[in-house]
Amino acid sequence: MVPALILVAALIAPLHIFKDEGFGEESRLQLLLHAFYAKIEPGVVWFTDKLLRSRLLSGTRPGRFVLKLIAKALWFLPHGVVIDHDAALRLIDNLPEDSHIAIGPCLCKIGAGTREEPFYTDMVIMYGAKAYKLAHPNEYKYISKEEAKDLLRKFREHNLVHEVYACFEARSWAFVVCNCDVRYCIPTRSQLTVREGVYPGPLVAEVRAEKCAGLEECGVCLKVCPFKAVVAAGDGKSSVDPAKCMGCGLCAYRCPQGARGLKPRPGYDPRFLPIHFTHPGLAEHIKPENK
Repeated sequence: MVPALILVAALIAPLHIFKDEGFGEESRLQLLLHAFYAKIEPGVVWFTDKLLRSRLLSGTRPGRFVLKLIAKALWFLPHGVVIDHDAALRLIDNLPEDSHIAIGPCLCKIGAGTREEPFYTDMVIMYGAKAYKLAHPNEYKYISKEEAKDLLRKFREHNLVHEVYACFEARSWAFVVCNCDVRYCIPTRSQLTVREGVYPGPLVAEVRAEKCAGLEECGVCLKVCPFKAVVAAGDGKSSVDPAKCMGCGLCAYRCPQGARGLKPRPGYDPRFLPIHFTHPGLAEHIKPENK
């Protein structure tokens, strides 16, 4: 029954795909492929979680080399891009009025064997919403734009990282805004281990040194940064390692002195990100290498 429903939906559904400064129709094959992936994804996540938890792999240099090779070989699976909170809200606002948004459970937490709250953090959009609703009809529910934005605000209060995922290295196939707890998120843990799986967004953190109280006196940024990008400057104040900063903006949001902000990342390539819809002010200055 489910395969028949997926096939019928794939044949008749007019689906949106991101294009520069507009939207197009997704192919029929895309929905079918992605619904199939949505069906098997829990197993993929469970297996990957076991690989990352293996001390033989993640705890040794040869093991990490093997993990990196595996990650590179899986180029066709979804790839994530970290975005700041305002960009996530803009993305939702810019979706066509007739598109779909759905919310479902965090598959990474399921793979890790936990239902820790917030648990329903997988926000699928456009054709992704239909694909996951078809694959898991009882786990995903459709929501409005306003409900989606309210959830994004809630997730930020829990220090979750917004990540937009696309397939086949094509930003036009973006299908989900994951809201990730880095303790469980498979792609983020992979990035922290072997630098593959999640990629930086178009913004990077900066510090206004005159406002910073210093890491010893304050250190809030150090506590909330999920990517270990906060480092000490020579005077003990906070600084940023741009090679590690992914641009989530949590440090800027949490800094009690307002000493942190976000600025454009030099030479950014929006390989997986529909940047016209997340950061329209930057889009005109960037010529993507990958269409």
